Amino acid sequence: MEQKLNLSEGMYRFDQSIHQWILSPCISLISDDLKNSFTDDMYIPKHCQFITWNIHSDLIFTNFRYQAILKTLQTLLPDIICLQEVTLDFLNLLLNEIWLQENNYYIIIMENILDHNQKQTYGQLMLTKNFHARAFSICPLYLSEDSSSIKQLEVKKYIIARFGLHLEVTIDLVNLHLYDVDEKRCQALEYFFKTMNMQNYMLIGDFNFGDNHIKEQHLLQKYQFQIHDLWKDVFDIEENPGYTFDPSQSQISHRFDRYLLHLLQNLSYSIEHLNMVGLGAILIDPINNKRMNQSDHFGLQLILNFQIRAISDCSALAIVPTINMEPLIELVREQCDSLSNRWPIHINLFWPFFDLTNTQDDNEEIILLPLRLLLAQFESFDIEINEIDFSIENHTIFVPLNFQSNKYIKQLHAQIKQLFSQCLCKTTDDDYNPYLTIGQFDGQVKSKLTLTNSIQFPVRYISILQKSTSFHVTYQLPLGSVLEPIGLNQFGNINCDLEEFFNQMNLYENRKSYEQKQEKFHRLSICFEEIFNKNTLRCFTCAFLPYGSFRLGLNGEDLDTVLVLSQQRSLQNKTNLDQTFLRLRYQLPELTNLILDLLEKQIHHVFNNEIINCRNIQAIYPILSILFNDQTRVEIFVQIKEVSVIDEIDLLSNFYEPIHGVHDIERLIIYVRYPVIFQYFLTFIRTWAQHTGIYGQVYGYLGGFSWAILCAYICHKFLSLNTYSFSLEQFFILIQKFFSIYSQFNWTYESLSLSTKIHYSDPINVDNRGSMRILCPSPPFNNTSRSTINSTRNLIIENFQHVHKIIEKTKNYNDTLKEILRLSNQFPNKTIQSILQLTLSGQTISELHQWVGYMKSRLAHFLTDCEDDCELFVQTDTKIEIRKTNLERYYSIGFQVNEQILSRHRQFYYALNKFLDQFKLCSFRSDTMKFSYKLMSINDWNNQCTQI
Repeated sequence: MEQKLNLSEGMYRFDQSIHQWILSPCISLISDDLKNSFTDDMYIPKHCQFITWNIHSDLIFTNFRYQAILKTLQTLLPDIICLQEVTLDFLNLLLNEIWLQENNYYIIIMENILDHNQKQTYGQLMLTKNFHARAFSICPLYLSEDSSSIKQLEVKKYIIARFGLHLEVTIDLVNLHLYDVDEKRCQALEYFFKTMNMQNYMLIGDFNFGDNHIKEQHLLQKYQFQIHDLWKDVFDIEENPGYTFDPSQSQISHRFDRYLLHLLQNLSYSIEHLNMVGLGAILIDPINNKRMNQSDHFGLQLILNFQIRAISDCSALAIVPTINMEPLIELVREQCDSLSNRWPIHINLFWPFFDLTNTQDDNEEIILLPLRLLLAQFESFDIEINEIDFSIENHTIFVPLNFQSNKYIKQLHAQIKQLFSQCLCKTTDDDYNPYLTIGQFDGQVKSKLTLTNSIQFPVRYISILQKSTSFHVTYQLPLGSVLEPIGLNQFGNINCDLEEFFNQMNLYENRKSYEQKQEKFHRLSICFEEIFNKNTLRCFTCAFLPYGSFRLGLNGEDLDTVLVLSQQRSLQNKTNLDQTFLRLRYQLPELTNLILDLLEKQIHHVFNNEIINCRNIQAIYPILSILFNDQTRVEIFVQIKEVSVIDEIDLLSNFYEPIHGVHDIERLIIYVRYPVIFQYFLTFIRTWAQHTGIYGQVYGYLGGFSWAILCAYICHKFLSLNTYSFSLEQFFILIQKFFSIYSQFNWTYESLSLSTKIHYSDPINVDNRGSMRILCPSPPFNNTSRSTINSTRNLIIENFQHVHKIIEKTKNYNDTLKEILRLSNQFPNKTIQSILQLTLSGQTISELHQWVGYMKSRLAHFLTDCEDDCELFVQTDTKIEIRKTNLERYYSIGFQVNEQILSRHRQFYYALNKFLDQFKLCSFRSDTMKFSYKLMSINDWNNQCTQI
């Protein structure tokens, strides 16, 4: 028997004792005090089934459609149902469904549905099975944070309801139906993203835009690391576009209905199932066999597993000394601590800590990357200890730190605690007292043990300790923005045999070279601070940061840096420089060149007699290149950022809006787990690649960052999680894995990626250039090997396979490693029959360097034309030769056909002339900058080389 209902906006439950829907008391979100405890019926099940469905308010065949929709819902019995375009007619049918009444559903009803005074009004419903909202509100869908400025007669509304997941962990679910005007949609979405970024939430419903709506996709791309579009978690939208808007109702199909999830550090998730429901058409005219869909949208079913990010006693964040301790301390440990072999000597920063042994894919993104970016702002330091003490209460022998060491570690502890404030909040800062625990005693120790000398040890890394049978280091996170180069100081977990091998093969960076780069970076930082500071800029913040080889502590050819300017939200108290920058903020090329001009003038002023040249290189991106008298080369990239989407966060910590080159390197550092081992490994591989002539992006091979990604992948996959001591033999095993994996990798069809979520990249912006695909670890996951062509890819693979055969044949790993490094550049190889030799000259060294740089920047397009349009195999040299005079350079490119065939190849000459024309049109070319070419046989080229 149908119940006569008299409803108002609110939350209802069915009272079985009186067989009626009754209003259930509930508070609004603004009144919700999270200090108040939850009741058991306020928790979402950790294994939770959702349905979202726009059921279409159109009155055509409503009875047929509504009955079919109700049948679908009855079949599935979801835990949470979010419906849009619900009419009063549908609500009346729904509330009289027996399955709804018997399964203890709560239902939140929006007032729009109940408005009897207007025709065809509709709104949203939220239903929950066996649990209810702790608090909820039904709010206007404002378009900005300044809700007081909204003056609209009719504004859409949404339901937002808060539920528990764990003792102190909540999630807000939002059932919404966005506007059908793109500008309003974007404003409403950004309103949610900005105002709710401090809580777990999920936006559910009809978003009214598809994957081909450019403005909305740009917005989702902007927030992609904060907001997870769950369909893209599961599917490649090119293969399964997930069209939920019924294409029979429109010429264009759209994925209107979505689940967008935002999580904090205390929560993660996995998707068990995600697909459409309500696909079956219903019979509306049996005579003519006419059918129609249940709605103009399909429903979207999601089964989601929520996982509370565990804080575990089996995990600790600690400082682990990387040198051998004082013999007395080791002796006390050995004699007094029966468990000394189960954990390394350490200073606890946080125990317990996050359990990182689980299979959650986002640990690196949510825990490790923010932690590393915080540590990058703390310089490495030394700890000093002077005595050994004991605690009668705890029966422990410990080593207190001196005052300065204690103070510094407490500051570090406080910053980490603030970073993970939602999870690491059990102790006050005053309770924390850092010390080294070295053993336990049975009552016989009565006084302090005096050290003969004070002990000092460096703190270069913070370690994460995880326990299986014993505690061991699973991650080492470095302090400071730049990794210390290997070989400068002894590092505890690198064995002497590996250090000796690197010394023998001269693989360590020259200390003087490193110190020169360090000194240049420091002085340039001060130099730029004079231009961009709080007095000259109040509407922008500025940062000068290293990236590339120098940030990784490797011996790179250049010191790569980036100057970042980020606009602030507040535009008050503008300076003259602010006004200039703001006037040009929508003309990025002009603004970038203005900044480069300012930098160039300042550099000439400060380093007047110390530089050979300083010039603005107009490559793909403008770069300021400085060559100092001591041959140190610095390259400065300028990045201008819009107003941040995240408030009150510094530029480096904001990895959601990456800094050019910097956050890519930081992701590598955490991905490899043990950065020092990675530095040794990458140094070896880079040296081999340089020796064999397959290193250099400008020549069509792999650049330094691509080689770093290849090495990072091997480290992550094959390094043991208990690598406390790393020997030459273990190093050889890594090298063996490298060449075994990559010599057999299907480079033609497969991509190598460190990220498990590369499908977040926007398909419209995917860079399909390059015959190899080694993807950047940061969005939009660009191809770092985009300069490779089929010819250079095949040469790289041949070199992988050649070394793999050497490793398989030999048994002595020391001799094998030496043999690999002694391999030389095989340019030209045996298949090359002709050489194109380019000759460049200039009046000064500076002019010649500029000319050669221009040639390199134009080379990639010529190589691609030779292969794609001319169908030629190309081998490029990776060195620029000096022959007759110091003001002349020679560069050679090899081809597999003889010079006679090549000279008659019409398409080749078309490609060559197109290449040469770029030199004639070069904007900065002077009369003294000469360029010529010569096509010759391989024999003539060899004879020419022997005569020099």
